[in-house]
Parts: sequence; C-alpha cells; structure tokens
Amino acid sequence: GISLGYLVPALRWAAANGERTIVSTNTINLQEQLVGKDLPLLAAALGDQPVRFALLKGWRNYVCLQRLEQAGAQGTSLFEQGVAAEIDGLRAWAARTTDGSLADLPSPPSAEAWDEVAAEADLCGRLKCPHFERCFVFAARRRAAEADVIVVNHHLLLAVVAVRRAQQNWADAAVLPAYRRLVIDEGHHLEDAAAAHLGSTVTRRGLERLLGRLERRGGHGLLGVLAERLGTRDDLYSTASLDMVMARLVPSVHAAREKGGTVFGLLDALVQESGGPVLRLTDAFADHPIWRAGLDASFTDLLRQIRRLRDGLELVRERLELDPAATDAAAPLVREVRGVVRRLESLGDGLGRALRPPADGVRLVRWLEARGRDRQIAAAAVPLDIAPILREDLFARVDTAIVTSATLASDRRFSFLVERLGLTEPDVEPETAIFPSPFDFAEQALLVVPTDLPPPNANAAAHLEATVGVLRDLADAADGGLFALFTSHRDVRAAAAAMRACADAERWPLLVHGEDGRDVLLRRFRESGRAVLVGTASFWEGVDVPGHALRGLVIAKLPFRVPTEPLTAAHAEAIAERGGDAFRDYMVPHAALRLKQGFGRLIRSGTDRGVVVLCDPRAVTKTYGEALLATLPPARRVIDTWARARIEVTQFYRRDQ
Repeated sequence: GISLGYLVPALRWAAANGERTIVSTNTINLQEQLVGKDLPLLAAALGDQPVRFALLKGWRNYVCLQRLEQAGAQGTSLFEQGVAAEIDGLRAWAARTTDGSLADLPSPPSAEAWDEVAAEADLCGRLKCPHFERCFVFAARRRAAEADVIVVNHHLLLAVVAVRRAQQNWADAAVLPAYRRLVIDEGHHLEDAAAAHLGSTVTRRGLERLLGRLERRGGHGLLGVLAERLGTRDDLYSTASLDMVMARLVPSVHAAREKGGTVFGLLDALVQESGGPVLRLTDAFADHPIWRAGLDASFTDLLRQIRRLRDGLELVRERLELDPAATDAAAPLVREVRGVVRRLESLGDGLGRALRPPADGVRLVRWLEARGRDRQIAAAAVPLDIAPILREDLFARVDTAIVTSATLASDRRFSFLVERLGLTEPDVEPETAIFPSPFDFAEQALLVVPTDLPPPNANAAAHLEATVGVLRDLADAADGGLFALFTSHRDVRAAAAAMRACADAERWPLLVHGEDGRDVLLRRFRESGRAVLVGTASFWEGVDVPGHALRGLVIAKLPFRVPTEPLTAAHAEAIAERGGDAFRDYMVPHAALRLKQGFGRLIRSGTDRGVVVLCDPRAVTKTYGEALLATLPPARRVIDTWARARIEVTQFYRRDQ
C-alpha cells in the first residue's frame, strides 16, 4: 500500500510535467518488490500512459568488460589459482548476462575476484573504452535517463550527495541524472545510512588487500605485470619507467606493508588492553603513550610510503605519455595501479580521521574495533551530527521530498526523526501524517507481556532461561511457526543451544541466524510451516512471511541501543551537553521504532493471525514502558503472569484449529 501510494502520483506527475522521481530504499527486498512487482502492475493498470522505470546501482555492482578482459589476459601471473578460475567463470557469465550486476550471478564471487573486475569510476575510459557500447554501467544509466521513476538504495543516493558536495555541482548528472522529486522509503534508516556512507572505516585486511594487488607475496601483482610489460620494450621511456617501478614503487609497497602491520599491531594491543572488542577514541587519545611507543613514527611512515607510490606512479605515467607506443602497451595497467594507489590514499585519509582528526574539522565519533575471530582491527570515524548535511545537501536541494516508513513516529509524534534528519528549519519543515493500518489487530493479534520473568538488566542468565521457556511453550501452543528475536548474536547462540538441549527438541525444525544465509533460512522456514527461527538484527525488519508459516513471535527484550557503543555514547553526551535527557530523548525513541519493526514481522496480510510475546517486564514496570507499548499496533493485550497468559495464548490458537 505504501509503495503504490507514492508510485501512482509520481508516474502521473511524470506524464503531466515530464519530471522524474527518484525512489530510494534501504533493502534489496523492497527494490525487487518495486521493480519486479509494483511498477509492472502499474504499467498494466495505467493503460495508455507509458510507465518507464529503472533500477540503478552503484559502479561496483557491475562487471567492467575492459577490466575483465585484462584480468583474463593476465591469468595466473596476476592471481592465485582459485581467483584465476573465478575470473574464467566470470568471463563466461559476462558473455550471456543482460544485466551484468552482482545480483545476476548464481552465487557471489570472492572479494578478491570481484575487486579485479568490478566497474570503478576512476578507472573508466568512458567513450574511449572499446567496450563502451556493451558497457553494463552505461546501459543502466541510459535506461535511468529515460525513466520516470528511478529506484536506488540509500547508499547510492548518499554517494551522489557526497559527489555533488565535493564538486558543488547540483545540476548535472552524477551517476544519477539531475532530479527535483525524491521519495525515501524505509526512511527510518536514512540517518544510519548517511553516517555509514559519510564516515570512514579502515581495516588491516583492507590495507593488505590493496598492497597485495600491487605486489603479491610469492607472485607478481600489478607492479610485477607492469614491469614485465615495460621490459619487453627497449625505448628510453619504458626503460626509465621500469627502473622507477623496481627501484621505488616495489620497495614502497614493502615498506607500507611493514609500517601498516606495525600500526595495526599497536592498535590491536591497545584494544586488547581495554578489555573489550570496541574502544572509543576521545580527544585524550592525542596524548596517549602509544604514540611515543611507535604509533607516531609508523603511521607517519605509512602515509609517506603511500605518497611515494603516488608520486612515483605519476612519473611513470608522464614518461609513458611521451611515447604513444609505450602508452598503448602499458596504459591499462597504469590505470589499474593508479586506481589502487588512489584507494590507498583514501585509506590513509580515513585512518588519519580516526587517529588524528583535523582540529578545525567537523566533530567526529571515532573508535577502534576488533572484528571476528581473527580480530580484524578496524579504525572508524563518523560525523557526529549528520542532520546539517542531510538538510543542506539533500532535502534543501529538491522541490519535493517524501519520507515514508511503517515506523517513523514514536509516541505518535515525528519530532524525534524530524530532528535527526535536520528537518527543523522553516525551508524544510515537513508536513506529517499517520495513516491507520488496514489490518484488524484487535482480532488478528494478541500481545502478551509476562509480568513474572526476570528483568534482563538485573539477571541476564535467568532472563534468557525464562525466555527459552516461553519460546518452548509458545511453540507447543502454536505447533511451531515462530520467530524468536534477540538483540545480540551471543543470545541467539545461547538460546539455540538451550532449545537443542530440550527433550522435545526434534518436534520443530530449528533455524539459527548465522548458521546459514538469511534467504536460505527464510526459504526453509516458509517451506517447513512448523519451524522455529532464532535471529537477531536482520530479522527484525525487511522480512516478509505472510500466511500460516509465521504465527507467533517472541521478542526477548526491549531493543535498546548499547549505551557504550561509540555512536550511541557520543549522541547521548551531545544531548546531555544541550541540557536534554539522553535516555528519554534518544534511547527510548530508538527502542520504540525498533520494537514496532519487530512486531511488524507477524501480521503481513488481512488473514494473518498470531501472538507476540514480549519477554521484558520493564515494558510494564518502568515509566517509559507505557510509551513503548503505545507505539505498537492495537492488538489485544494480556499483561499477567506467564502461567495465566499461557492459557489465553492456547485459547487463541485453538480458535484457528
């Protein structure tokens, strides 16, 4: 209903005024729904009116035919055997695909293989490329230029904003054609998407991968192949360029690898010393002893080596351009190396923002994080206040913007989101409206809050044990068909282990987030009709399972943000500095929106029926609980001990039998 509500006027406006509309979503699922279902439906329904639409993705979603040809020609001289085999498979796929994007591949390629063949804006020869007529990127952009509705995701939308901000050019095409009408669906994600895109994250693995593309241990890499190419020529410019590659560029790669290893090793030790996986960096970090212990010298040397690579490569390029024959032989490889070096420069800039931000820059939230079992250290920096950027460089640049979602309002007001998106100035002050759901929640759903479960903040182990008990009882009453939503992977694993340890564990197929891909788990859940799926973040929203397969929902606890998480802590501090109450003004509204998203998994059609059990007594014992429950749909409520509530639950399901 939401999507048809904005697509119909967008298409009618295009027909009457010749103006396109950009529709931005957060999830692939919604993009596929719009392009594969809703827009074709309207194309048939609107009769004589032409309905032209396109799905547009970022550069790296498409294969580059020129890079694919080069990668295939290099073969094992540039890649390890497994990657070379993948490249061969991608060449066969590229010959038959009409879309040329990752989504059209039967299975995703490795990051190493896709890095070698993905389309990149700064490597593209445009009209000079011999494959331009077949180019998948420009074919998609041509379709978009002719479309009335262009469907993108939030990250592409914000990438375009970043490019336009850098160029201060708001009229010309920049991946997206110029537009004045914008719809942001799944709008509750826009702030987080903006923070992720406008910030930076640098990892040890990212640095190693880039350096490995230039010079691979035990192999050639791009510099080795370039040296071979230059070595086949005996002209002065090629000989001088070969000397530059071997005497300056290759040693700089070795030095950057060594200095980068030292930098990330020191950062890893610092995180381990903190006792947790995440360490927030405050202004006091500038005086930390780790700088004198080697971080200062190693970080400075790393940046110096990246600059040496850039300057040396520019000399090679300038020399080769003096001889057209030499340029033709080596130009594609030089472009590849330049692309890698530019990414190394960007990586160095990102690392600098995290470790040594400029004193006069925007206020940043910075942290170090150890990810995964192999402790991949990441250094992150994100602007604290996204609102001014969104206000000035997104909303103020269009004539019409619609922000929509099932969960934009908290406590039936939009003030929280309006402030977070920067829509507080007169020139962008929004009109707001809340529309009722078409579903009869009082008849279709039961919301249960057991009052006798241990609060999760007082006794986490006892609360988890009690929640698993409720999950088993609900599975028994409904005969499976349940989602159990948790707020951490640790709790998901613990709950799954407890379910498997039960005597009746075999009664219902147990599907566990992390043990298979999300789409696979959802397919198995739908096909079973009796399964119990235990999941976290990505199952709280964007998941559509209408019908009898999903008939019960257990929400383990109120989905508050972790107060020590760097962005959350920084936002809370900023609110406190302004004299506000961070818990009331930030934590509770976020939890309300998230809770409503979780509840929304259950009733997806007018015939769905089911029970939601919120296993967190704080929803009725704390003063903020009333506001959280008020945001939920008007299902019939049962607030009682679990023993008495369970009777009501059993009777609810018996009416369906």
